[in-house]
Amino acid sequence: MIDTPIMELFGRRAHRSAQGGGHAPGTLFVDPDSAATQVQLWRIGDHGIEHVEDPDIDALATARKGPGRLWVDIAGFADDERIRAIGSLFDLHPVVLADLVNIDRKTKVNALDQQALIVIQALHLAAEHQQPGLGQMGLLIGDDWLLSFRERPDPLIDPVLARLERPTSRLRSEPLDYLACALLDVAIDGSFPVVEALADQIEQAESQVMQGKGQDLLSEIHGQRRALITLGRLFWRQRDLIARLLRDDEIFRQSTHIFLKDVYDCTVQLLDMVETTRELAGSLVEIHLSISANRTNQIMKTLTIMASIFIPLTFIAGVYGMNFERMPELSSPWGYPAVLLLMLGVSGGLLLWFRRRGWLGSPR
Repeated sequence: MIDTPIMELFGRRAHRSAQGGGHAPGTLFVDPDSAATQVQLWRIGDHGIEHVEDPDIDALATARKGPGRLWVDIAGFADDERIRAIGSLFDLHPVVLADLVNIDRKTKVNALDQQALIVIQALHLAAEHQQPGLGQMGLLIGDDWLLSFRERPDPLIDPVLARLERPTSRLRSEPLDYLACALLDVAIDGSFPVVEALADQIEQAESQVMQGKGQDLLSEIHGQRRALITLGRLFWRQRDLIARLLRDDEIFRQSTHIFLKDVYDCTVQLLDMVETTRELAGSLVEIHLSISANRTNQIMKTLTIMASIFIPLTFIAGVYGMNFERMPELSSPWGYPAVLLLMLGVSGGLLLWFRRRGWLGSPR
């Protein structure tokens, strides 16, 4: 089960952007809770793939001077000195490096001189405890190299690595903008399990609301609605980022736009799923209120029927309870049974009439 609202997930890191207030642009801020920095290097050439685990700066410098295309993945921002050294090796401006490392939960696209900067938020569902995780991924595309900055080590890029291992993969033959498009694709696709899990929770809540248990679920439904609103804002930003990339011919080639269009369609689909689920969550509150009002009406109808039956009986009992000496029925030996039969007949007649009107049970 997903703990909602996801606002807490976003808000937990949102305060970090405020650290930049009053500081010079390009200042790096390392959160004490940042994950340990892990660096991986892939050299993509005509003769295959060369993978180097945790290369040092000298190995990165040697790889950059060599042939082929380079993909360097930096996961975790705890080692700011190492990140600065990598930025210096690839001639990154301090402002660009700060955009890649500082966590501010914003999407960015900048076409620089012979470089392209993309920052996007990646949402995924951790398999071990079914909790949503939000991470930032930044991409910097150069002529023959690609740098990817991820907030923490996670299995986000595993599908891309699996494709890269296949000898016939297009990732080996296409320029690096195709690899960047594949990374954006997995960042967007990771959101589907989160939205689907929330939709499953809403469907379970719907069945419980229909059973009359909505009072205990109101706070949970409210939290799910807030989470869906937050997700909607995230997917709106992602959709706008992909749309801007489609309008810019400097970052991605025209031949790559068809794959980028598929990523855009995924963001639209996510928005539709969130909107549909949010409407269902909102309708659950109305359904609960309607069921509660209907139950109250049923109770009031039952009480009204009972009162309607006892009102004439109370009138008859009140008449014969008056203290008059000359009442003919009081001296009759059949007076008491006759009054009881009269009360029974009145009650039976009212019950029969209520039933024929459909107010009690089903009408004939």
